[in-house]
Amino acid sequence: MTNTIKKIATTQTYLNNNEIEKIIEVSKSLDLMASFYEADVFIDVLSKLDDEAIVVAHSRPKEKSVYSESVVGKKALIENEPGVIKCLRTGERARDIKALTQEYKLVKQNIQPITLDDKVLAVLIVEKDISSEVKSEFETNEDEENKNLHQFIKLIGNNDFLVDNLNSAILIFDKNGKLKIKNRIATEMYKNLGFDCDIQDMHYNDLYIETKVFEDILIDENYDETNEVSIGNMFFKIKTIYIKDDEFKVCKIVQDISDLKRKEEELVLKTVAIREAHHRVKNNLHTVISIIKKQSRLSQNEEVKQCLDNIINRVFAILSTHYLLSKEVDNNISIREGINLLVSNIQGGYLFSKDIDICITGEDFKISGEKATAILLVINEILQNCYDHAFIDRERGNIQILINKDNDSRNIAIIDDGVGFDSDNINKNSLGTYIIDSYITQMLKGSIKRKSSKNGTEVLITIPTQINI
Repeated sequence: MTNTIKKIATTQTYLNNNEIEKIIEVSKSLDLMASFYEADVFIDVLSKLDDEAIVVAHSRPKEKSVYSESVVGKKALIENEPGVIKCLRTGERARDIKALTQEYKLVKQNIQPITLDDKVLAVLIVEKDISSEVKSEFETNEDEENKNLHQFIKLIGNNDFLVDNLNSAILIFDKNGKLKIKNRIATEMYKNLGFDCDIQDMHYNDLYIETKVFEDILIDENYDETNEVSIGNMFFKIKTIYIKDDEFKVCKIVQDISDLKRKEEELVLKTVAIREAHHRVKNNLHTVISIIKKQSRLSQNEEVKQCLDNIINRVFAILSTHYLLSKEVDNNISIREGINLLVSNIQGGYLFSKDIDICITGEDFKISGEKATAILLVINEILQNCYDHAFIDRERGNIQILINKDNDSRNIAIIDDGVGFDSDNINKNSLGTYIIDSYITQMLKGSIKRKSSKNGTEVLITIPTQINI
């Protein structure tokens, strides 16, 4: 093997002696790799011609080699092995690249560069045969099998979409519009469409399920169209492609998307039902608020009035979530929209008591309806405390709501310029404090920090992203 590598590399490449020795060193492991991977292993080098490589070393597995004979000294052309040439030029590794061998077999290649001082000298290729696997999926006439075999395999090798869509019906038509190659799924699909006879050799125009006829496709060498059609209660996604080949001219890929369409329809119906449910909840909450407001107006007790007004604000916080969910297609809402709506409701409730400017800034994020309700209830309690306690003996004040997100958490800060409070004397038994602390720590698995002075109060809410918000 050593002498062969030296001879080929010296006469047909621009590699120097040190570079050739590096390749020889790597080649000593080929037999081991061939045995380990149970695959053919090669070393290819770039020839003096830029668009071709030359095989300088080849080790075959003990069983199931792709090749009937050694291919050392043979060329690997760019049109058949594009991954090899690309790696030789750029040093870019590649996995599961389809290629066509010198013996017209379709293979998958894993390719990695062999380098010296950051220069790509050669490539190491591990190769497994997939031609029989691919071919077994297709059906051809026995009489034409040998005639079309090499051409068909080459066609497959040059068109990744064929292999990538083996779970769909694939039909390949020749230059006369006759169906020459089809896979098993195509046979089954057309039987389900009512074709009782063998569709092999039938004309394209007798098999199409769209509007375009074969003659129209041949006019445009760049023809590549995808359509969705329905037949009865069945739905199909059809991709039709002009093939630039001497024998084969049109490829049709048909995917049965009936189940997908039915699931989409079910999803739409469920989405409509969920949105309607949120809409009804929203309306019911409006009714509850109206009843509480009426009760508050009828009460002569100021303490009772205050308590009922607090309840109204809490219901408004819940209402904000359901209002937004009634407009969304999923169960996630914009936290900024939720806060905007909440603030609007609060400002409306305190309209005649205090002139408080509330400014909302920062990055928005989406959050589930359940988590949104918890956050808005917490923010409501904090804002309500600001209105009730932060601006004592003042008719004006400012509140900032800052929203921030990073990789680990979602953060919301509520900052006022009020009179502050003694953080050591928080009433732990109040309902408001209970809502804030329990919702943050238990439902949202987050934390809350309070900082207050005579210049105002800052409350920071931190929610970890791990809770799947």
